[in-house]
Amino acid sequence: MKIAFVDIDGTVLDYARGMNQPTERCLEAFRKFRAQGNCLIVATSRTKLVGGLDGSMFDGFVFSNGQYIEYKGEILKNNIFSKEQILLQQAIYDRYEGGSFYSGVKGQWICPNREDLSIAHMVHYGLDPKQAHEHFKPYILEEIEATAATATFDDFTMLRLAEQALPQEWEIHAYYDSKDIRMDVHLPGITKGSSCMFLVEHAGLKREDSYAFGDGINDIEMLELVGHGVAMGNADARVKAIADHVSEDALEDGLAKSFERLFGL
Repeated sequence: MKIAFVDIDGTVLDYARGMNQPTERCLEAFRKFRAQGNCLIVATSRTKLVGGLDGSMFDGFVFSNGQYIEYKGEILKNNIFSKEQILLQQAIYDRYEGGSFYSGVKGQWICPNREDLSIAHMVHYGLDPKQAHEHFKPYILEEIEATAATATFDDFTMLRLAEQALPQEWEIHAYYDSKDIRMDVHLPGITKGSSCMFLVEHAGLKREDSYAFGDGINDIEMLELVGHGVAMGNADARVKAIADHVSEDALEDGLAKSFERLFGL
């Protein structure tokens, strides 16, 4: 039995470039892979499935860059921020005029301060701005159960200052992208890569039977730790440099083609 971890954004989907649904070829590759008796796992910075991805297509989920793990219907990990940790973050994001929201498997909570920045970021990932307030839950501290925080800023300077003000042992992925100036923040000690390998061991599999597919810098560790790391053709150059294989672009059915080649579909 083999286990495959697939990233979502830039791998299965690519909202930024208009790919809002998985292709039929991709879904067929998933079905054939599982029909061989293999395990298919989503591994993403997101905290839930999106874009036509039915949960029944997968054997498990590594959400929030590893902070949440579910396998065959059993929750193995759900590492949420304490109320004090949320207050600490929010003070920093407010100081540097950032927008922020907090995400977990039970929902997303948007802070009203600089809400415009948070909504603009989510539009980049497929949110209809007219439905923003239906998408987010009210910002009530006592109700927030978040495994991830996302903070967005007007410019690189504010992002850098906020990043430096956070506890440096936390897992922080800052993106200095002019179209999406943001950082994703998680608690320390857990990463997407470490959670994927935890799941490999939990399933009783060997490293050489594990595969991962991704495109972003938060996928680098995952691709390095598994037995076979595959970078998408549209991946960051740093991701391609460490990958065992480089596929075609996500828009060219790169994920499906890699599955077909690697698993003889």
